[in-house]
Amino acid sequence: MEIVIQGLTYRYMAGTPYERCALADVDWTIPSGSFVAIIGGTGSGKTTLIQMIAGLMTPTRGHVLIGGIDDFSRLRGRVGVVFQYPEHQLFEETVAKDIAYGPLNLGLSQEEVNYRVEQAMGWVGLPRELASRSPFHLSGGQMRRVAIAGVLSMQPEVLVLDEPTAGLDPAGQRELMERMYTLHRERSMTVILVSHNMEEAATYAERVLVLYQGRKVAEGQPVDIFSRHRSLKEWGLEAPEAPRLADRLNRRLDPPLPDGLMTVDDLEEAILARWEGRPR
Repeated sequence: MEIVIQGLTYRYMAGTPYERCALADVDWTIPSGSFVAIIGGTGSGKTTLIQMIAGLMTPTRGHVLIGGIDDFSRLRGRVGVVFQYPEHQLFEETVAKDIAYGPLNLGLSQEEVNYRVEQAMGWVGLPRELASRSPFHLSGGQMRRVAIAGVLSMQPEVLVLDEPTAGLDPAGQRELMERMYTLHRERSMTVILVSHNMEEAATYAERVLVLYQGRKVAEGQPVDIFSRHRSLKEWGLEAPEAPRLADRLNRRLDPPLPDGLMTVDDLEEAILARWEGRPR
């Protein structure tokens, strides 16, 4: 579903001496089936924005239209949100019951619920034998997957991921993001990623939105956003490791490495091509 954000503004504690503007006149269109990223420093308005996309907060001014709808009661189950450290929200006695909670509340049959539980476990890479286990007896990474499976079992058309890899080791981060990206491709699911990890944004997002002090300051393809080194510094951000390293190498190379090297894999391939005399 296409998401259209128009003039979105939110003020905390409006009308009091403690009033603070968290978002100011944000306009943004997210095409249906796209994978986008929202980046920005602490206090930039990222969490406020995704809470309004999810219908958890009402804007002070402006609109969020999801599939042309601004009544979130009509979007029940169609927008799923995975908040940071979602495993803290686990509560059922077994993995299967926790994942089934959402579908059951949609009024689905037990047969359909069981199917969705098994399907969601497969999507996040949880073995079937864990279904009867207590989620609290699993590893931290497995608990994270159970929580995400609980959101995916609702089969949302829009998935919001708020720092989904926070606290995971590098291997766990990559595996989780690869699974989410595969799901996005297979189901044409719109994915909105909020991350402090610039490598994740550069690797998976088609477009990137930059927020700074509650305002939209930039939006574009990762290669365009992360090539603006001076602006990124002003916004309290930095480019991913690969373009930063490529920039340093290009100060000594003639001819330089090609533009648009956003990931370590891209940079490795470009260096090997140069070493072996291959065109890239």
